[in-house]
Amino acid sequence: MAKKKRNFEVVREDNYTISVYDSKKRDIKFRDITGKDLEFLERLLGSEESKSLELSHVITILKRLNISEIEINKLTNKDIVALFEVVSKNILCNYMPKVKWLEVCYALQNNSFIALEFFECQPMTKVMAMIQVHQEAVERLKKLDK
Repeated sequence: MAKKKRNFEVVREDNYTISVYDSKKRDIKFRDITGKDLEFLERLLGSEESKSLELSHVITILKRLNISEIEINKLTNKDIVALFEVVSKNILCNYMPKVKWLEVCYALQNNSFIALEFFECQPMTKVMAMIQVHQEAVERLKKLDK
């Protein structure tokens, strides 16, 4: 007998959160990761994101990112794993090791750490957009120098 796959509808909100709806339209909301989360995630995910995680680590990550009243511990293991897949695809996809993130912040701040506290609070989706804009600007400058 085939396993029944959990079908969730995912809505990316304009405040750097996602709302995950089940088939009964109940929702749970998760926030984006920030620079402050990276050391915590690095400890649980390690250098290899694809390594298998213990269910307790999955729960710990979901609890940290959950901004709803719903208690992750009270969900079924199947729902927890399915939610983690959604969170991985929509939020944790922007995870990077803390040292790499610090290198990015240093470059984005014109070789300075003056606003590091500001960057630590920024949603990683926003930081990734800043990286893209910065890289495009560098490429334009390189073309002008040729």
